[in-house]
Amino acid sequence: MKVAHRASAACIVTFDSFADTPDLDRLAFGETFFGQQGIAAVHVVNGRNSWFHEPDWREAVVAIRQAVQGYRRVVTYGSSMGGYAALRFADHVGASAALALSPQYSRDPRKVPFERRWPRHAREKWLPELSGPLPASVPAIIAYDPAMLPERLHAESIAGEMEVQLLKLPHAGHAVASYLAECGLLSELVLAVVNDASDIASIAARSRARRKRSPHYLMYLSQAALASQRNELALALARKAAEIAPDGEIGWHNLGHLLSKMGRHDEALAAHRRSAELAPEIGAIQLRFAQAQRAAGDYEGALQTLRALSAKPMTREARRRVATMTLQLGLLCGAGRLRLLFRPSAA
Repeated sequence: MKVAHRASAACIVTFDSFADTPDLDRLAFGETFFGQQGIAAVHVVNGRNSWFHEPDWREAVVAIRQAVQGYRRVVTYGSSMGGYAALRFADHVGASAALALSPQYSRDPRKVPFERRWPRHAREKWLPELSGPLPASVPAIIAYDPAMLPERLHAESIAGEMEVQLLKLPHAGHAVASYLAECGLLSELVLAVVNDASDIASIAARSRARRKRSPHYLMYLSQAALASQRNELALALARKAAEIAPDGEIGWHNLGHLLSKMGRHDEALAAHRRSAELAPEIGAIQLRFAQAQRAAGDYEGALQTLRALSAKPMTREARRRVATMTLQLGLLCGAGRLRLLFRPSAA
């Protein structure tokens, strides 16, 4: 937990999203922004992806409540896994309101059988004391994409238990924080909630007017086009997303993903290489680059990428993925060397 007391009437309590690294010294969710704005903040950083269902959660809640004492308004804030925590712990930490971007209602498969993402984590322990109804006494704003079925079902389940304002952002995808930032509206939304002056209808209308400048919006449409087998349209939208933000890794990552799906592995490799160059610190990007190298037949290059990645801090799950792929590539490289060794020589 990071605490930054500042001369503001409000204090924000942020919860980190799903992370590939257990490094607790990393920048927390919103840490830079709230520092720039001079807003007091308590940042809850996760060492593993447990949706904050940790045995010592009560001690953490007590520490947060002590840290926010004296502030006129307390707002919990998070995205995805952090959005779930912002809702779940709002009452526990004494929050006045909660802001959750693409949150989950639960991760328990018994409560959300429609949720198929993060399958390995669905098998992990879900604490019963954190599985009851969400706090009805804390008003919340939820920003989400209603065009994505899991996102809509989570939002509807949350709205059945809390006083909720729904900020619907069709075709924004799961990363609504990035979508709102690209539309120039994320800071406005966050500050409005902090100051208890949000205008959901206005933000929704302006996001619709600006969304064609959002790479995430174009990426979502490209993925939908691919799913309906409109490959050329999918590629055109993906290329436009990458062109809008050529120095951002996510557009190139999406383009590479689509090209890989189409079996165009050499083109996919070029896109993933660009993405990896732009984001050397993001493990998921580097792992996808290694996968693209393998698909294009560059086994040695993929091994080099994985060796560099394995030297960095990462969660146990990410380390298992890297180790498994490294072993597979080692076997492939070994088989290739054997084929060369026993290849009949030319007469």
